[in-house]
Amino acid sequence: MLRFVYISVAFSIILLGLDYYVFRNWRRFAGRRRSRLSWTVPVYRVLMFVMPVAMPVYFYLSRWWEVEPKLPRALFFAVWATYYLPKLPIVLVLVIKDLARFTVWLFDWFKVKLSPPVDAPEPHADRLDLSDMKRMTRGVFLQKMGWTAAAVPFVMVGYSTFRSLYHFEVHRVTVPIRNLPKALEGLTIAQLSDLHAGSFFSERPVEEAIDIVAGLKPDLITITGDFVNHDTEELPIILPGINRLKADLGVYGCLGNHDHYAHVHELTERLKSTTVDLMVNEHRSIRVGNATLHLIGTDNTGFRQHYGDLERATSGIIPDENGEETRILLSHDPTFWDSHVRPGYADIDLMLCGHTHGGQIGFEYGPLRWGLARVAYPRWAGLYVEPRSTGDGEQYLYVNRGLGTVGPPVRLGIRPEITLLTLQRA
Repeated sequence: MLRFVYISVAFSIILLGLDYYVFRNWRRFAGRRRSRLSWTVPVYRVLMFVMPVAMPVYFYLSRWWEVEPKLPRALFFAVWATYYLPKLPIVLVLVIKDLARFTVWLFDWFKVKLSPPVDAPEPHADRLDLSDMKRMTRGVFLQKMGWTAAAVPFVMVGYSTFRSLYHFEVHRVTVPIRNLPKALEGLTIAQLSDLHAGSFFSERPVEEAIDIVAGLKPDLITITGDFVNHDTEELPIILPGINRLKADLGVYGCLGNHDHYAHVHELTERLKSTTVDLMVNEHRSIRVGNATLHLIGTDNTGFRQHYGDLERATSGIIPDENGEETRILLSHDPTFWDSHVRPGYADIDLMLCGHTHGGQIGFEYGPLRWGLARVAYPRWAGLYVEPRSTGDGEQYLYVNRGLGTVGPPVRLGIRPEITLLTLQRA
């Protein structure tokens, strides 16, 4: 709850700052046309403070995460988005305008401060030669700078939309598990997460991702939730692709929060016609040689949903009589790790999840990593290791960056992910 308050306050302050930036310029603009537009200034002044807090208050007071009623939720988001989205290009234009003003000032400053004195007998060797700059008119200089600056956002957004959005990246990860049975040494698991069928414009991207998975030849395949955005009618985009998923040990999945925004019972029924064995608070015990792999799947808990039941999911698991076993959990939300797994289930060796998308925008250059999801989730992408609560060895959590997108169809710096995990004896 406290984290929700912090995020809401930060979110509201950012929106208020952007809106005030636009308001200052609109106030000057409307002041020149008082007879027609002056009335908008006091209205805008009120909305500027009301709208930033409207979204967090609505989140807190309403059961917005429930499937029904969809119409009020859609209307609220439509009004809120209509208020803010048109301002994004306005902010961009205003920033460019202010940068141009700053550039003019900087241009004049350089000419005054760095040019040789007029009465100097000879050019100073320690001064910059600005002869070309002095011959350039301010208009020409601004034109060159303006075209360069204006191109930057279009290049960034264009790259994000047409390159990063479907530029799938394979993350190969080794998980060193203590006391891993020899029969499971080298076992490979391909993980997909957050397909968000509604975020794709056609079946082609999913088909390409499935081809990549097939080329990895994993022993087992998992999908950790969020098959759709909001509606089961999105499923036909991904069903042909996921129906091609095959592995020697099977294909398994669990549900995510967005699957509950749709008609979850209809979604689970339609997934039964695919190769995916959907585990909703269930487990599967898979025999591999003389060892047992216990695969556990919970429903979603997190993001104000509480459908996961780990006690029920693990009920009935028969421990391997020789102790040759490993337990892997599929659970959509990484917060489930701290709230349920680590406190009471030290026998789970590895948890696979998604949900965060890595924030979709960020950067990852070697050890330098940051994504927008880091603001809300301490474990937002990649492999995490924690000591078991019993003090006997370690437990592992892997957070997949997701295949599809939620919200704007944009990825910048955080590419869509296909994971290949290899189990290794620590």
